[in-house]
Amino acid sequence: MSKNIGRRKFIKGTAGATMGALVLPGSSVFLCSCDTDKNSKNKIPGSPDLLANPDWELLMSDHDLIWKKVPSDMKEAPHFGNGLLGSMFWVEDNIIRLQVFRTDVHDHADHTYGWPAYSRPRYQIGYFLLKPKGNIVDCDLRQDIYNAELRGSINTNLGSISLHHLVHRLDDIIYTKVECSGSEELSEWQWHPFEAKTSRGGDPAKYGPYAPYKKLINPDHEVESRGEIKVSIQDLTAGGDYATAWLEKRHSRTHETLLVNIENSYPDKSSAGNSVSNIEKVENKIENGLKRWINKHQQWWHNYYPESYVSFPDSVGQTFYWTNVYRLACCTRPDAQYIDTPGMWSSGGPWPYSTHDFNTQIVHFPVYTANRLHLGEALVESIHRNRNNLVDNVVPEEWQEDSALLPLATAFDLTGKRDGDLRYSEMVGCLPWLLNNCWLQYRYTMDKELLRVKIFPILKRSINLYRHLLFEGDDGKLHLPPTYSPEISNISDCNMDLALLKWGCQKLIEISRILNIDDPLIPEWKRIIDNLVDYPTDEYGYRMGKDKSAPLRHRHMSHLMMIYPLYLENLDNAADIDLLEKSVRNYEPDWAVKMGASQSSPAASALGFGNLAHQRMNYILYRDTENETLGKNGMYYLATPCIETSLSYNTCVQDMMLQSWGDKIRVFPALPDVWQDVAFHKFRAEGAFLISASRKNGKTQFVKIKSLAGEPCIVVPSINGTLGVISSRETSIKEVSEGCYEIELNKGEEIILYNRDTKPEFNIEPIPVENEKRNYFGK
Repeated sequence: MSKNIGRRKFIKGTAGATMGALVLPGSSVFLCSCDTDKNSKNKIPGSPDLLANPDWELLMSDHDLIWKKVPSDMKEAPHFGNGLLGSMFWVEDNIIRLQVFRTDVHDHADHTYGWPAYSRPRYQIGYFLLKPKGNIVDCDLRQDIYNAELRGSINTNLGSISLHHLVHRLDDIIYTKVECSGSEELSEWQWHPFEAKTSRGGDPAKYGPYAPYKKLINPDHEVESRGEIKVSIQDLTAGGDYATAWLEKRHSRTHETLLVNIENSYPDKSSAGNSVSNIEKVENKIENGLKRWINKHQQWWHNYYPESYVSFPDSVGQTFYWTNVYRLACCTRPDAQYIDTPGMWSSGGPWPYSTHDFNTQIVHFPVYTANRLHLGEALVESIHRNRNNLVDNVVPEEWQEDSALLPLATAFDLTGKRDGDLRYSEMVGCLPWLLNNCWLQYRYTMDKELLRVKIFPILKRSINLYRHLLFEGDDGKLHLPPTYSPEISNISDCNMDLALLKWGCQKLIEISRILNIDDPLIPEWKRIIDNLVDYPTDEYGYRMGKDKSAPLRHRHMSHLMMIYPLYLENLDNAADIDLLEKSVRNYEPDWAVKMGASQSSPAASALGFGNLAHQRMNYILYRDTENETLGKNGMYYLATPCIETSLSYNTCVQDMMLQSWGDKIRVFPALPDVWQDVAFHKFRAEGAFLISASRKNGKTQFVKIKSLAGEPCIVVPSINGTLGVISSRETSIKEVSEGCYEIELNKGEEIILYNRDTKPEFNIEPIPVENEKRNYFGK
């Protein structure tokens, strides 16, 4: 059957225009729908469900990755993950390579071994090799993202090797079935572990104050047989261990399966036993029903994709978006770790850790608007779980009484002394910046317990660190001493830190109000906001800080943090709109352009510059350089994998479609001229609203809003025409400014705003993927 979704209606529904009411500018209108659904008091009678039995498998099939030529390295490889374990397939020297990954495996040595790149680096695990009898000539492989599995064959001059591969979502097992045909024969999988040592070059003494440093040396791995199962054990000198267990089950001369599990333990050394036990449990499940076991894995992914939907007129962009949705879920899950710098598929390289001056923050932004909040939970949990480490990081020690700090680079335990790397000892903004992500997790859920327990206490400590640094200048203003502006230098009145300090004080006051906390520091936070020095500026816009202009071609945009992602200076409140505009327009990196675009495109969207946002977003897809590329498998490489830039494309798309900062929902706030037909379904807005909207021929057709928490609803629907409304009850709606409406919605209620002039059908149709661009990634 042809998997062409281009002619099919994907999301559909109908509602009669007679149910609507006319809204007059500046008026308060009470709406009444015709009938009441007694079984669902909050649902609009006759309301379009919008998501009417779509064929998701058919939809996603347009975006599968297909290989007709054999993938030859990581940049071309099919890739899989379940949020903790991962895998990749490629061919080198006529040998099939299955590389395996586990995200949370890192060392645990202290700072006497150097900063975390040397003392607590993330380790690569290893790979299996399978040698065919014949010579490999080509392949026919399909990475099915809907089912999160690989199917197909690698062909030799003697026959073919059929593969079925997945990383089970629920059972932490890497499963591979191999069948040979023709004269091709099975051989045994050969295990090759990586050495447990840092992939970072150089000497920690170059940047550290605690030299001479000890050299971290771990013992060689050991392989044991425990019945039919083999296990490779890597002991760690600083405590703990990790182990890879595998079972190679030969069913016939031409048919076998390989089960792999990777375990990690600290401080105890229990990985080997746990890994073998996991293999045994899953072997029993498979013997009792392989199909049922695989179906459970597939069902998780089938439930995952419909959490939201988006369609826009760029075939390659749509494929990139949806493969990124796939990769996001491969990289994290609530009971595992957040996404670090390399992501799931680490290849070693110079960054075997988490980088908190951009990467950790940016990589999680795509989860919020996309209504995939479970993928942001691990980040919040990590900060809360390691809160004592964040306190211990503070130097001088006497500040630990009330402060907390996150260094630029850490392992997943967030441990690292402030002065562990003297280049970044004045980098004090990482923690409040990362807490902006946690704040968004709250704003999109409105979970007050999250705010009370996991955000407020540590945000308070992060701002206290700034309070220790603040001083009053001769001008009577509060100033910051030199602090580190990422990848530049230490700068007085660093704009990044001024923005984070102001944002943090504002949020602490807001949280105190929300939680009814009479905190004794409220007057101090207000004093800081009122007396903090203005952001330094010049003819180009916002400077890096007092003594340094912004390098306009620099890849790091932290000096514009007050515009994005904090929205402290915005179109609604800025005294000088020209300052915002020239700051954003003048920022054009000429190195690491893709990385720069992950910030500069959303910043342009924040100011409504749709064409500029679109242009910069496309740098991620199309502007490759010698050092910065997008692999044939759709993953970003800057020397080694840096997962955030690939995934940030989704943030760029979402910010053109929907923004909700400043307690206002903005629908289609920054669309480029070339996007006349766009639609999204079940995007989430701050205040915990689900939003669906459609735009055709450059005109918004309808906007559907559902309140999940009963928060105040203020919306700019971008409907240029007579506004019609469909609601399940009499509802107050008032135009508070031109095109901006305040709507009374209780928790669980929904409303539809639509353009009466266009007489829309309440359906969302996918924009077809062009035939020649279908299945764009692969080889």
